[in-house]
Amino acid sequence: MAQSADGIWGLDISHHQASIDWKTVAGKKPDFIYFKATEGSTHGDANYEDNRAQARKYGIVSGAYHFFSFTSPGIRQALHFVHTAKLKKGDLPPVLDVEWIKPMPSVSPVLREVTTFLTTVENVPGVRPIIYTDCMLYHHFLKAGLPPPYKLWIASYQSKPSCDCLFWQKSNNYKINGIEGYVDYNVFMGSKSQFQAIRLD
Repeated sequence: MAQSADGIWGLDISHHQASIDWKTVAGKKPDFIYFKATEGSTHGDANYEDNRAQARKYGIVSGAYHFFSFTSPGIRQALHFVHTAKLKKGDLPPVLDVEWIKPMPSVSPVLREVTTFLTTVENVPGVRPIIYTDCMLYHHFLKAGLPPPYKLWIASYQSKPSCDCLFWQKSNNYKINGIEGYVDYNVFMGSKSQFQAIRLD
């Protein structure tokens, strides 16, 4: 995968990437990195604070995401995320990661709790979160009931997403020097000026 051909590219990282050689990763000049901060209403990613500190040390634009749980209230998850993420000026917008589980709950409670999370988080940094998901889940569970407009970060590994998105996760098995194993590879679907414009004031 040719990084230069993709314009503005970046990674998303959690504790699953374990120990990272940050000097080597920074040498590859990713334009951005998103880090997992929280999951559910109590879990925090063990490597989040160190990862964010390292990204800032090497001048890499970064942001934080929350992995949504269908088993705890959206407001508790939102407050947990805000307390942990500690977003600052220059960071990327917060992200809510909504993925399939088996079996999925019905549409109504999913929409209610996701909306509560989004509006609660938005009230703190004053910026609307981005939703990470796939087009099918978005269309079936979220699109009709969410107050517009929410920007999307879409995972689609075989082809370009069929729904409009701000970020495109192109691969979940990318290899980069400085990280053992695989990491997610993402592209910002806009210009450099648009990328700068979404950063927190």
